[in-house]
Amino acid sequence: MSVRVLRNDSELGAWTHLELRPRTHGSMIESVWSFDGAIAGREQFYPTGTLDLLIQLDGSSTGFRIVDGQPAEHCPQACMAGLLLKPLVIETPAETTSMVGVRLRPAGAAALFGVPLNELTGTAVRLDELIGAEGARIGERLHETGSHADRLRLLARWVSARMTAGIGTETAVTRAVSEIERRQGALAVADLVGASPKSFRRRFVENVGVGPKTFARIVRFRRTADLLARSAVPLPQVAAAHGYFDQAHMSAEFRAFAGMPPGRFRATARRPGSEGIVA
Repeated sequence: MSVRVLRNDSELGAWTHLELRPRTHGSMIESVWSFDGAIAGREQFYPTGTLDLLIQLDGSSTGFRIVDGQPAEHCPQACMAGLLLKPLVIETPAETTSMVGVRLRPAGAAALFGVPLNELTGTAVRLDELIGAEGARIGERLHETGSHADRLRLLARWVSARMTAGIGTETAVTRAVSEIERRQGALAVADLVGASPKSFRRRFVENVGVGPKTFARIVRFRRTADLLARSAVPLPQVAAAHGYFDQAHMSAEFRAFAGMPPGRFRATARRPGSEGIVA
């Protein structure tokens, strides 16, 4: 498994970001990554249609904190973060920290933990609450592993082994998720549903975390956000290309999922190697 390395030293902070994309279970795992360094300030994350396994390894006495208008709360040292439905601001520790993570597609999270994913939506659950002492053991093994690249490979093997032994996502739901992603969220939910819409929606929520309509909205938003981050295509053309009724419709979706209109989103600074934006 080849490892991609990204280093940064700027006003945003100094860090090394490593990432690999496993060949095994590649349809379930978007990426396995590590971060070592320090970030200045706060970072805002937005819905992506993925779930994240996060393990802080060392280096921070204060840890990451969730800031959402309420009193800030510390992120668990090792946790599983479910699908986001709205923007989330994370306050980063001032000192150097080290962490690893796995970005999972819904089928991967379902296979990894075997719990209804709607129980994780919009929240972060401690890893030991999901898998008991095994959560602490993998954290210890990662901490004891010397190189950052070896940590990634160890984590990828551990995740793959659990997925192999886990419960697969229902076939009809897997097909529906693939179709939503293939069409970048621009489709009618009726195109996905068979003879029993209520039953299908219930199974979809359990296996993905949200209903098919919401998931399609998130997928479309993410694809649109990716384009805005890397191009100067005029906003009306972006809206038309991604199946929005008009620019006003796209703006409403960006306010819901990113907390800001698309023009401001495009202009906001980003940390290299992250889908988050500087808050």
